[in-house]
Amino acid sequence: MSKGKLISFEGIEGVGKSTTIKSIKKYLEDNNILVYCTREPGGTKYGESLRDILLSNKTNISAEAELLLLFSIRNQHIEEIIKPKIDQGYWVLCDRFIDASIAYQGYGKKINLEKINILIDNFTDNMIPDITMFFDLPYNLAEKRFPKNKKKDRFENLENSFFEDVYKGYKYQLNNNKNRIKRIDANCSKKEVCRQIELALIEKFKNILS
Repeated sequence: MSKGKLISFEGIEGVGKSTTIKSIKKYLEDNNILVYCTREPGGTKYGESLRDILLSNKTNISAEAELLLLFSIRNQHIEEIIKPKIDQGYWVLCDRFIDASIAYQGYGKKINLEKINILIDNFTDNMIPDITMFFDLPYNLAEKRFPKNKKKDRFENLENSFFEDVYKGYKYQLNNNKNRIKRIDANCSKKEVCRQIELALIEKFKNILS
């Protein structure tokens, strides 16, 4: 059995990652590939319980404590789910991964990037995505997609400037990791977004997909 892949999906709130991942799962399964979908923060029973705490508007937590909690969740996620699934031949589709920490906690919460990189180097077991899909959509456009009747969580209630900084963090990573991170124009229809991702996957895994 060949080893699986790790594919991460990144972007700010409202860009359409979650619904698109479902379509990409079907596309890969139609190509006879085993697929497992997961998310961060979360992915495990432990992670999902802490996700609820992190997103709760009642939670009052410092930026660095938040960062450490996220990496605690990620470490468990890697050891319990991601590594075993990849070893079993699954292609793991992960809604957010290490790039989110740079964008949200680094650029958004202003934590020194060296601190974040130390955590990445020491607590992710060298688990780097084979390819990352960055859903490129500025916050002023993404915000318009928020469901009007949905109660916002602790992150969604942050100031517009926070998300503008997060977006800058993602653009920074895109420019510095062009071999791994692929820009997906999210300012178009779901069908067009999926097609961009399919083409990026075909280019990356041309010996497997066609």
